[in-house]
Amino acid sequence: MEPTESDPLAAVLAAGRVGYWEHDLQTGLFRVSDEFKAHWGLPPEASFTTDVLRRNIYPDDAPGRAALIEQTLATGVALDAEYRVIWPDGSVHWMNVRGTAERNRKGHPTRLIGVSLDITDRKRAEETLRAESESLELLNKIGAALGGNLELEAIVQIVTDAATQLSGAQFGAFFYNVLDAQGESYTLYTISGVAREAFSKFPMPRNTQVFEPTFRGTGIMRSDDIRLDPRYGKNDPYFGMPKGHLPVVSYLAVPVISRSGAVLGGLFFGHEKPGIFNERIERLIAGIAAQAAVAIDNANLLQSAQAELEERRRFESHQELLLAELNHRVKNTLAIVLSIATQTLRNSDSPEAFRHGFEARILALAEAHNLLTDGNWEGASLRAILERVLQPYRGAGTPRYVLDGNRDVRVGPKTAVSLVMALNELATNAAKYGALSNSEGTVKVNWVVSDDPAKIHLRWEEAGGPPVVAPRRTGFGSRLIRALSNDAAAEVMMDFAPSGLICTFDLPLRSGAEA
Repeated sequence: MEPTESDPLAAVLAAGRVGYWEHDLQTGLFRVSDEFKAHWGLPPEASFTTDVLRRNIYPDDAPGRAALIEQTLATGVALDAEYRVIWPDGSVHWMNVRGTAERNRKGHPTRLIGVSLDITDRKRAEETLRAESESLELLNKIGAALGGNLELEAIVQIVTDAATQLSGAQFGAFFYNVLDAQGESYTLYTISGVAREAFSKFPMPRNTQVFEPTFRGTGIMRSDDIRLDPRYGKNDPYFGMPKGHLPVVSYLAVPVISRSGAVLGGLFFGHEKPGIFNERIERLIAGIAAQAAVAIDNANLLQSAQAELEERRRFESHQELLLAELNHRVKNTLAIVLSIATQTLRNSDSPEAFRHGFEARILALAEAHNLLTDGNWEGASLRAILERVLQPYRGAGTPRYVLDGNRDVRVGPKTAVSLVMALNELATNAAKYGALSNSEGTVKVNWVVSDDPAKIHLRWEEAGGPPVVAPRRTGFGSRLIRALSNDAAAEVMMDFAPSGLICTFDLPLRSGAEA
């Protein structure tokens, strides 16, 4: 129906780009304006028929249109339908069709008449607004989730899931920027849209020409069809996608860069269809990447702060332990010194004898402390104890003593101190009265370490010295030697054989008396 001077309504409709249509329900024929045809993508000379309508209406919308027409015919309510039509060039457009039914004298509908509008621009604007609203809502959710989370793994998973959803990608991944021994491989951190196993069988991405802009942080890479990119497929051994890899045609990669400028990693998205990612999506994902960088920086700062705090706690705890240990050792040492002084004085015939005895025993105590200090007060080697005690009696030629054991073993601090003091008394007595008091005598020390039960059997045997006579009374030296039985739960036996003193120690390892 062409607008003419005699048909001002038609001219008005055409000026407003409003289509006019009539449908004769008896004959099934349509009478439509050129503008109505244009709404279907048809030229003015084209015919509009029921077949054209059925062929070009969007399949999903046909049932709804038919239902609304049936409602109009049955009830008389005005027709108001929105549906999509497919133009001959394949493009999809939206129409708003309004109309009413004319009826005969009996009330039966005979004709449908109405108008049409192309509402494609409005629908696109509504879709854009809806998408923007959804994007804004999702971005707000991401911001809230990231703001309330300082766990690194949770952050990157939130980011990957949200960005994959927002971009419309089939799958998304966050590759953390960790170099391998060759300096170019990266570790898969999170994945969304597919199972992790879909990636686990493939090697990590490398600094190829496709990945380099992202991992170097030089820019965003977006491709409607990555297969057509001149940088694609240039690296062995795959020269493109590995066999069995998820199909990637549309490709988007956005670097995640910290506030310091360091590249934390990259967000990667793929789709098997071309042209999925547009400029709007690129901007949205870039915004998410910026949020992710801040959240990851904060998580890293928290981890650093927690590590520093934990290290400080360990230091303070260790310091408290050291102070307590120092206090304990000082008290023990003072008690030992007091005991040495008291007992040496009690068993000395003169001030000179006291001085010599006291100095020798204090020096022995100092040697014990030196040995323990070398081992951080965690214990001392049995062989080292024996060598330190007997070193002064080595002699210029052949050593005056022999050390022989099946294996070395460490003894705890308390046992070490008592053992050094006892062995020093044996060595001092040997130098004064026993095998080391002449030029021919020797001392042989042998030991056996057993595991069941865990103990040390040590034997001190002198030979070649003056004949031994058992002492008439027990001196402080003998008491020091026998003190091992209390300090280290040891069994001590002394045999004053005429040929030389024999002293045996059975010291349990891991003794409950150890301190």
